[in-house]
Amino acid sequence: MFYKFIVFIFLLLISLNSYARKWYTEHIDNVFCISFPTKPIHLPTDSLGVVQYICQQSGCLFSLSVKNGIIDDYYGYLLATERVRESWAHSILESIADSKINQPFHYLISKKANRLGYNDFGLDIEYATKEPSMPESNKRFSKLLLLGNSLYVLEVWYIDNEIHDLEKDEFFKSVSLKKKQ
Repeated sequence: MFYKFIVFIFLLLISLNSYARKWYTEHIDNVFCISFPTKPIHLPTDSLGVVQYICQQSGCLFSLSVKNGIIDDYYGYLLATERVRESWAHSILESIADSKINQPFHYLISKKANRLGYNDFGLDIEYATKEPSMPESNKRFSKLLLLGNSLYVLEVWYIDNEIHDLEKDEFFKSVSLKKKQ
């Protein structure tokens, strides 16, 4: 009986250890830090000035896209009233969200705007794809963050028609912001 108990504890520890995989932390810039389930591929800056980090794990695609200098007249934006700044920010975030949703076979499930700080705004969207050749829809989750004059787009795509909410939540919750000095 004691032997079975020791074997049970040993198997339990092994299973817990395998579940608690080490996530890889990426320090994106002097403000933004995030963790990925595996070491992400860092794609070089594209012609639009977007930097991407991508990895795939457990039936999910995890990505982060970063674009600096998103607001052309940032000085004018900072001098604008709070209502005008919020309107500009929501307009930018809504246009990015619309570009993701307004695609063939994409449909919106939910959208929620967030005020993150004085000049910081966010938009969470959940949408899905319904491809004619696929029997199920694939859920996609995006978190758009406009932090100052930089746009951070975090995405999780379920690519195997399974639910991966634990991994998605851990990815989104891993964001760490440093205060500007």
